Amino acid sequence: MDEELSCTPPEIREIARNTISNLIPTKSKHVYDKQYIKFEKWCREKKVTKITENELLAYFELQRHNYKSSTLWLMYSMLRCSLNLHQNVDISKFNKLHALLKQASVGYLPKKSEILEEDNINKFINEADNELYLAMKVILIIGFNGACRRDELLNLSTDDIEFKQDSIIISLPKTKNNILRTFAITDTNWIELIKEYAKLRPTKTNHKRFFVTYRNGRCINSPIGINTIGKVSKNIAVYLKTPNPELFTGHCFRRSSATHLTNRGGDLLTLKRHRGWKSSTVAEGYVDASLKNKIDVAKMFVPQENIDLPPTLIK
Repeated sequence: MDEELSCTPPEIREIARNTISNLIPTKSKHVYDKQYIKFEKWCREKKVTKITENELLAYFELQRHNYKSSTLWLMYSMLRCSLNLHQNVDISKFNKLHALLKQASVGYLPKKSEILEEDNINKFINEADNELYLAMKVILIIGFNGACRRDELLNLSTDDIEFKQDSIIISLPKTKNNILRTFAITDTNWIELIKEYAKLRPTKTNHKRFFVTYRNGRCINSPIGINTIGKVSKNIAVYLKTPNPELFTGHCFRRSSATHLTNRGGDLLTLKRHRGWKSSTVAEGYVDASLKNKIDVAKMFVPQENIDLPPTLIK
């Protein structure tokens, strides 16, 4: 890459360098740089002068003993981008490296957040004291309805919420894949709770973040932080006395929303649109895991002549 740039006029070279640096996501740039520096240090220690598939195989073979499969794939993704940008090396073509990473994934079950069942959600919203839990209720309602990530809730602005006569329309402009996502809330009780919280929010603030700190029935100017938002589902589980509340993570609302949608008969296209997915792979996992889907499949194995008969008459 440097050799190519050396043959380029200085002005064009500077533009090219700036363009290259901007190709890595700004939010994660420091993490990408950390992985790239770590790999470069290893190369220097091993006196590697040229990066080939053998070097990557050796590097990841050593890493697989210290990290779980999901972390290895994340490291691979970051190095693939960094090496391509900085050294013009495309490791996506390294088939043996792919095989090694797939081998490391055998038997690995990723940890996923527990989900809040519909009954639990309704119980918390209907029974928890608004004096203490109003902000959590509103975060739950919006997070559940919109399948929101915690940073999407964090960045939710007052400008993103439109109050209509019989509904609330919410837009999420700052999403992971930079695709605007819009959803509606129509439940009368939920609408009233959001309106109640919105009225308590101070009008004179130096920011437009919708979620601000809520204490003893009052809102203050300070916006709610991302870690606090990430712990809301855990705190709800604690209130509900659900076993292992620590398993309810910041991804809980997103998983709960998708699971609820598929259990209610939502198809693959509806699920992708609702959660803003481009790929069908992850969405298919929710459809496959849906309780309703499992029951519908099980019914396919019941003899047709027994479907409408009472259980006592089936022999």
